[in-house]
Amino acid sequence: MKQLFFIISIIGTFLGAQPKEAIEFQLNTISGQVLNSLDKTPVKNLRVEVLSGNNLLKDSTVTDENGHFNMDKVGYVWKPKILLLSRDYHKLTVKLNPDDLDSLNNITVHPMITPIPDDQKIPSLAKTPIESRAESFFIKGSVFYYLSIVNEQFSAERIRIKFRKVIDDGTGFIMLNINGMYYEPERCYVPQMGEYENLAYIIDDYFPSPVFGPSGLPQYLDNNLLEPTIIYGTVFDAYTGKAVTGAEVILAGSSKRRVTDEHGKYAFQVNKSGSYQIMVNPPFGYSSSQTGISEILVKSARGGWYRSNHYLNP
Repeated sequence: MKQLFFIISIIGTFLGAQPKEAIEFQLNTISGQVLNSLDKTPVKNLRVEVLSGNNLLKDSTVTDENGHFNMDKVGYVWKPKILLLSRDYHKLTVKLNPDDLDSLNNITVHPMITPIPDDQKIPSLAKTPIESRAESFFIKGSVFYYLSIVNEQFSAERIRIKFRKVIDDGTGFIMLNINGMYYEPERCYVPQMGEYENLAYIIDDYFPSPVFGPSGLPQYLDNNLLEPTIIYGTVFDAYTGKAVTGAEVILAGSSKRRVTDEHGKYAFQVNKSGSYQIMVNPPFGYSSSQTGISEILVKSARGGWYRSNHYLNP
């Protein structure tokens, strides 16, 4: 009996001495920058997913034009990892280590991803020429106007594009899904050579058969229906890609100034054409060194939509 107890004690001691694997830990913010492993250039439009150890999706985002990504308030995750996905790059998985967390449970990673050789890429499924041509006028982050007639008077709504899909309804005509809402293409006006032109007039010039129903609407949107021009943008941390809150953004030559919100965003409304310069005074913890488009040439006092992002160095 004593011998059996001795053996059990030894086994218990041995098992207790084994290193314990981290089961679950809390993640507040995951951020970083993804670079091409061959030429060290930023990789944009790359899907970044946070997965648990059993491959449950916890969060996801897409890298911006500078390869930066950021996900907030991820929460508790068991054996977390991030998965990087793109048609043009080899899939990459990066395990997250709790030792890399800072005091606020934030973690920053800078993965390098390898491109797929051209002769090994899977070819994209081609869309019909009508769908492709129509989608080219609805760029994510840009705007279009949707014309309505109320009490025999025209009114136009400015809509910022977050998502768009053009669908051939099978009858020879197309439908527009913008931001999850369906719009009649004949009432849509898109930017063309400094004006907003009716989509039906533009598209029908490309194809022998009509792809829209008749609209009876003007070819160009009256300038009085357009909203005032907007200069907008986001201030980012150049290293982590996180939005910078509390940065002072100044429209030089005017008394207008803004302080970036919790998402690092700012916006100015301008009422005349001309050249405008954007200046950023960094909050505490950042240097005055910055990058971004600082001078904006506004061509019209109405209907303009100009983005100017800025990156601050710690």
